Amino acid sequence: MLNIGLDNLDNIEAKCGEFHREMPTEIRLHYDVKNNKMRAKYRYDRIFSEHADILPDDVFDTWLQSVSNGEPPLG
Repeated sequence: MLNIGLDNLDNIEAKCGEFHREMPTEIRLHYDVKNNKMRAKYRYDRIFSEHADILPDDVFDTWLQSVSNGEPPLG
């Protein structure tokens, strides 16, 4: 799945360049093992980059907390 996700990311970057569009600032992938399906949700607004005091670990911790709280993966 990781290789598929990385290939898709490369393809998204190529298409954004081809059509002169910005890359999404966030891409969330949800893989449904039972049904062998993947869904994606894209965001284009600046989420954390505007805050110099927020580190990548903080972004991960925010995501992990949302998952732990039972929020839907693509909610």
